[in-house]
Amino acid sequence: MSTKNTDKPYIMIPNAIVRNNSILNMSKMIYTSLTMSRNINQTQLFQQTSINGLLGMVGYNQRTENQNMIRQGLIELEELNIISIYSDLALTKEIRPIDLKGSTLFFVKFNNDYVMSKEFVNRFDDEEIDKELIEYGLIYTTVYIDDAVKLFTIQSKHNRANMISLYLMAVSRALIGSMGDFYSTESIERITKYANINEKTASTYITALFEAKMLFKLTLRETLRKTGEIRDHNVYSRWCDSDAIVGAIESNEWFMDKKLLKIGDKELSEAERNYIKNKSRKLRGLSEIY
Repeated sequence: MSTKNTDKPYIMIPNAIVRNNSILNMSKMIYTSLTMSRNINQTQLFQQTSINGLLGMVGYNQRTENQNMIRQGLIELEELNIISIYSDLALTKEIRPIDLKGSTLFFVKFNNDYVMSKEFVNRFDDEEIDKELIEYGLIYTTVYIDDAVKLFTIQSKHNRANMISLYLMAVSRALIGSMGDFYSTESIERITKYANINEKTASTYITALFEAKMLFKLTLRETLRKTGEIRDHNVYSRWCDSDAIVGAIESNEWFMDKKLLKIGDKELSEAERNYIKNKSRKLRGLSEIY
């Protein structure tokens, strides 16, 4: 399941990290920031930084408690062998994260082969990591560089690490490139399970990301024919890929079998639904009929 074949710069975060609720959200945020910096600096194996540098990257003040949070995240990443930390460019002198001062420069080596291995995945219980999806072949979550920058600079009262963890889960199945659907029908139960947050908090974060034009959400309502039971399904995409969802409304059987209910938190009128369905048809080169 490739996420390649796109001209828009992006980073890939292993789903063994994203879809893993035993890894701290702070550690996930640190790993994402390191990956983004490595990509921007066009290095393949390592990234130079400091605890204070990481705090600046993620928008935290250089207070002692924040330094300790970053240090704890680095400790977890190093203990899981997701990264290794060195004091020299040759990557020969390892240094323990616990010994790092706020301004100490260090080099981070990414142990990608290990993180992508069955050995790493099998360190965790089935309830901790989404082994089924990873074994199926969905091994990366893709984040556009522009979106990653926004994630780390967005002005919000919410916990940034938790919000990033939720965002990664919301777009985890939304593959980009020529083989991707660009949208995800991930259930809120799965999102919250691996993002380490509850549903109420998730709803608040999704609204904040929608308002910041980071995460697009559409809600469809399904009425089961046999029982009459009503089920609502959320569909997510990166904001810049929202046309992929809109375009599917009048072309994808799964969408067409359900009622278009909301965009974001706004419940749609019949006129608004018809407008969006006509837009969907136009995106597919079809004539308007609503």
